[in-house]
Amino acid sequence: MSTVEVHQFVPSLAMRDAIGQHTFAMQAMLRSVGIDSEIYADEMKPGTEELAKHYHHFHPRPSKNRLLIYQASTLSPMAAFLSERPEPKVLNYHNVTPPQTIRQWEFGASMATSIALDQIGKLSHQVVGSIAVSKFNASDLKSLGYDGPVVAAPFITHASVEPRPDRDRPVGASWLFVGRIFPNKAQHDLVAALAAYRRIYDSAATLTLVGGRASERYACAIEEYAKRLGISDAVSITGSIPDDGMEDLYRTSDLFVCASDHEGFCFPIVEAMRARLPVVAYGSSAIPETVGKAGFIVSDKSPINFATAAWITLTDSGLRNTFYRQSEIQLEKYSPEEARRQNLDALSNFIKLPLGVV
Repeated sequence: MSTVEVHQFVPSLAMRDAIGQHTFAMQAMLRSVGIDSEIYADEMKPGTEELAKHYHHFHPRPSKNRLLIYQASTLSPMAAFLSERPEPKVLNYHNVTPPQTIRQWEFGASMATSIALDQIGKLSHQVVGSIAVSKFNASDLKSLGYDGPVVAAPFITHASVEPRPDRDRPVGASWLFVGRIFPNKAQHDLVAALAAYRRIYDSAATLTLVGGRASERYACAIEEYAKRLGISDAVSITGSIPDDGMEDLYRTSDLFVCASDHEGFCFPIVEAMRARLPVVAYGSSAIPETVGKAGFIVSDKSPINFATAAWITLTDSGLRNTFYRQSEIQLEKYSPEEARRQNLDALSNFIKLPLGVV
């Protein structure tokens, strides 16, 4: 009997981003059950060069025992390459930022995301099925022409983080957001909310924004906005931070805040839950699905409304305890074991897996 093969194709492979983590964990899972699995990429970020091959080097003869998985999230020439391959293909969708959420700041990037969505839509006729990492992403796929996408939890790898002790912080509260500095992340709304919070509740509160400056224009605008509001000394844009530094931030911060206009999942929310860091988030896109009942979801992110939600969360220990109990339920949904079960079950729809795997 021929060996079952499941190979993954990733436009840009990085060690620490969500898609890279998912791809590496997927490969480990496949190999653990006796499936031959390699990773092929277009761009390989530092540290991944020995862990993947360039997709142009994929030239084996077609096999009925081979499945190709496209980890889709951006515009890539890899899509055209895969469309010409005769093997059965599955699209694993991690979401594409809607062009309208970034067009005002990054017109070129908005054009690229628009083309990426068209590219992914055309692949709907080339694949045997699709997998989405959230129900929200599944609805996106349906709008792009995909029939019956399967939802399977993403792999979220993490270091062991000692849960932070619960504490009331009515004075000097430290807010934290983790995500690249880009318009759809709406960090400017967090700055506005912090300004309102400092005026009404706590003049010593601070905000730390962790993430690479993917849009320098937007990052500079955030800094200028904070200066104009008179809180530049309270807002810190750190850039990317190593894993051990992130563990310290999750453990020492008082509140995780998110005002994103669009998230296909939002991994940092799960990381915050693991550290028992309370969450206040705007209920856009996939965020309510990721948070569940484990955080304060606001439907209106006006500065005063968001600031009030933050104050209630930071001063109501009973509410926080409810969030902590609910976070245990959410974390079970996104455990490595559950991700393994769901992804193997999803793949069983498209290829015959070794006996006893599912």
